[in-house]
Amino acid sequence: MRPLSFPSLLLSTASAASVAFAQEAPPSYEVARSVDSGAVLAVDSTVAVSFPVEVPGAPWMQLVFSRVDLPGHSLLRITSPRDGSVHQLDARTAAQWGNRSAYMNGDLLVVEVLAEPGTGPVRVALERVVVGLPPPQATTCGTTDDRLPSSDHRIARLMPTGCTGWLIEDCNKGFLTAGHCVGPGIATAMFRVPLSTANGTAQMSAPEDQYPVDPASIQFQNINVGADWCYFGCFANSNTGLTPYQREGAAFALQTVTALDPGAILRVTGHGFDASPAEWNYVQQTATGPWSGFGGGAVDHQVDTQGGNSGSPVILESTGAAIAVHSHGGCTALGDANHGTWIGQAALQQALANPRGVLACSGSWSAYCTAKVNSQGCTPSVAASANPSFAGGAGSCVVTATQVINNQNGIFFYGLTPAAIPFQGGTLCLTGSVTRTPVQNAGGNPPPADCSGSFTFDLGARIASGADPRLVRGATIVGQFWSRDPASTSYPSGLTNGIRLTIGP
Repeated sequence: MRPLSFPSLLLSTASAASVAFAQEAPPSYEVARSVDSGAVLAVDSTVAVSFPVEVPGAPWMQLVFSRVDLPGHSLLRITSPRDGSVHQLDARTAAQWGNRSAYMNGDLLVVEVLAEPGTGPVRVALERVVVGLPPPQATTCGTTDDRLPSSDHRIARLMPTGCTGWLIEDCNKGFLTAGHCVGPGIATAMFRVPLSTANGTAQMSAPEDQYPVDPASIQFQNINVGADWCYFGCFANSNTGLTPYQREGAAFALQTVTALDPGAILRVTGHGFDASPAEWNYVQQTATGPWSGFGGGAVDHQVDTQGGNSGSPVILESTGAAIAVHSHGGCTALGDANHGTWIGQAALQQALANPRGVLACSGSWSAYCTAKVNSQGCTPSVAASANPSFAGGAGSCVVTATQVINNQNGIFFYGLTPAAIPFQGGTLCLTGSVTRTPVQNAGGNPPPADCSGSFTFDLGARIASGADPRLVRGATIVGQFWSRDPASTSYPSGLTNGIRLTIGP
């Protein structure tokens, strides 16, 4: 185990008397490079502007423009001859990127502007270039480093700070990282980071895997160990039009643990420094270790980390959910611990309950699928009393089925995967692992049979109980009511249509 011990990164002293080091890894410097195309008016569809940007020996670069004028459908295109990657921007996405390019591999980039005739002059003015640095040296804690390469698509490298960030199951699938990463800067999140070069020089993801951070979404706290977190969101990728979650398809559930489990195993995955082998430097690696302490807003652990691991998820191995944001190294050759901020920390929970910028959201519900017409000729239907809310509590969102057979028993069942499968003479609207709620009676008029029965399920109370760790902010579940229908000619059961519910703050 070998946490970073750069004296320049010292932030605070942990309560256990170990020195805690913030674990970001600034990997770059800037050079002035002034190129101004001037105003260029195109008379036909053409490459109106073209110039190279070269910093000899640079492992990677990012271009920063002081001016980008792209009227109509004009495009700014940056190409890396080294690997053929291309980053393409229009006026809207250039603004989202803060007039910066993606991080591009190589020491030569080609800048082009594809003008749209009849829409006015185009113009780009390059101001400076962010250039990669070779990797720093670091000390180790103990004699071995247990980290191994991993490929968790929920986890990104953040630039220019060199921290780690990860997608979470909130309404609009935002990110968490460490709060001290905001100082050096979090402007870009990149996924699918390739191996570094043979001398350990970090390489950049393809532009399709890079996303600009929305500054309006950032909320953070950087006080000390146990109060060091950042919550933020990203705009969609300008090449693909996809958000990080749409492209990666997965995010971490958050679990608010309440007590130390000394027998629990934790996992930390992130983009930390590594000198041996050098190709693993600043690429995603993962390791496990014991959970060693809990209190004061901090989760202490003995999992190998390095510079660049700041912001990594601290994962409870038994559930796969994240319980903390790793922020500080503190392990020494004699043991001790590394540190993260507890997910249940009050300020972090307040931020999660009030997302901003691209993360702003609210709960929602909608009906889908097809109900089975029952033996009395009625079509049962399902609805919700309000949009579900994580903080709403009992009675805030009640799911109701109506037009069901009176005085018969039934249940509400829910899961994560919608479907439309022939079932018992009707349609099963979900599949996979499902949760069945307690049996209830439809009530309604006295016999004979009619359609006056109804069922209810208090989703707000279920969320508030914490009984189902899947019911978190941003989670979407699907559900359906099943009930008895003894007179049905196809099968003695009834089925409502399905309901899809997304849980808001």
